[in-house]
Amino acid sequence: MTASWWRFWKDREKSNEVPLINSDSPTSAYTSNEEDTFTEMDLNEIYEIMGTGFSQVLYWTLSILVAYSDYADLTVISVIMPSLRCEWDLDTYFETCITFVTFGSYALFAIIFGKISDRYGRKTVLGWGLFTLTVGTVVSAFSPNKWVFLATRFVVGASVGINYSTAICFAVECAKSSLRALGCSLVVLAALVSVVLVTVLAYFLLNTVGWRYFTLISGSPAVPAFIFLMFLPDSPRYLCASGQQDKSTEAVRYMAKLNCKEIPENVKVKCVEEQKCGSFSMVLNEENRTTAIGLSVMYFCNIVIEFGYIVYLPLFFSTNNCGKAEEVVKGRCEGLTQDDLLDLSIASTGSLVGLTCAFALSLCVGRIIPMRVSSFLMIISLILLFFCVNETFTLVSTSLVKLLESFINTCIWIMIPESFPTNIRSTATGFINAWGKIGGMVGTTAVYLLFSINSFAVLGLFLVCAVIGFIAMMTYKKETKDVVLTDS
Repeated sequence: MTASWWRFWKDREKSNEVPLINSDSPTSAYTSNEEDTFTEMDLNEIYEIMGTGFSQVLYWTLSILVAYSDYADLTVISVIMPSLRCEWDLDTYFETCITFVTFGSYALFAIIFGKISDRYGRKTVLGWGLFTLTVGTVVSAFSPNKWVFLATRFVVGASVGINYSTAICFAVECAKSSLRALGCSLVVLAALVSVVLVTVLAYFLLNTVGWRYFTLISGSPAVPAFIFLMFLPDSPRYLCASGQQDKSTEAVRYMAKLNCKEIPENVKVKCVEEQKCGSFSMVLNEENRTTAIGLSVMYFCNIVIEFGYIVYLPLFFSTNNCGKAEEVVKGRCEGLTQDDLLDLSIASTGSLVGLTCAFALSLCVGRIIPMRVSSFLMIISLILLFFCVNETFTLVSTSLVKLLESFINTCIWIMIPESFPTNIRSTATGFINAWGKIGGMVGTTAVYLLFSINSFAVLGLFLVCAVIGFIAMMTYKKETKDVVLTDS
């Protein structure tokens, strides 16, 4: 009897030593000694085990709140600028200075903190970014004069530069590779919804509560985002890529528990022992240089149009000028009427249609072909805007441009994180994002300077950028639809 129980116990011990997956797999490793027995599994395999559930929803919700608050704080400037112009008697050059400072600080801090995020973690960087964004928004809402407001826009721009790239990484790295397009699209969707919702809310609230309280309302989602962040671990992929095996394993166990799944105790995340994180030289090395530069040029050109258009539309609708510079001066301190705000809201909804189409087509046919087609259509749409046939024609053409720039923007943002490994993903994302926001700085600055001369000059700038972007897309070859996310 004793001998049979002994044999049973030894057989049970041997069965416990069998790895959960084939130990001959290149993504698995089995280690055994007298003290412990465990199986090392690739993160993609662990994500398959835990499935998609509540933990991914929490990470995506965090990223959505961050992206919404970021773009709302950028968009609100174009909506409240007519009110600021009247209250503080702003001239064109100071308006230009506000947008220049906002996007300049965005670009600078996107580059710096993209690298820091790869070095010290997504959670740490995002926490500081959300805190400074909240402070900057509150102070800007109650600025006593234009100089304090200008300083707070530097803080807000810097915070958005820190947050957006990190939010993209969080959304992409919290789930299996096949869901990266979904995670990235949700972040871009939140950014676009914020642009639309800010204009819609302006229709109902701006002339009622005033620009100060409207600024507070627009940037308020940063507060719940900060609370969400406190209860979530850092990105398991970042922890893995930085060699923090135990912390990465703890993070995926926590996520699995939220999904009502369990990772066996003898499983650990397979991590590379040592690798260089947050290196600009790796972003621009021979392997990644063409990708980084190509995406930067495409994003730069598209953001000149996107943010230039955000500033252009309120000016266009408030003056109803079709290239007549003298009407701009007459309408400078009239602000936006309810009809103007309604037209602005309708035009902005084209962004949501563009994102939906981009997400669907990118999953079916890839990223490159839809981007090339939409870029060509963008050129045609901008040419149509030169013909001011009537108000309806202009509104339809304007909505079409919003749709196409949103389509291109979504495809680019899906491609950026999946084109680089985890150890330089945030650095590369910050680098490309910075070039985009330099484009935003160029676009908004040029609109304020050129619109007072002639609105057709603004459309000419957009058309030149669309042509350059189309050429860049025609020469870009790297399709990333079926690429598996890598950590090094």
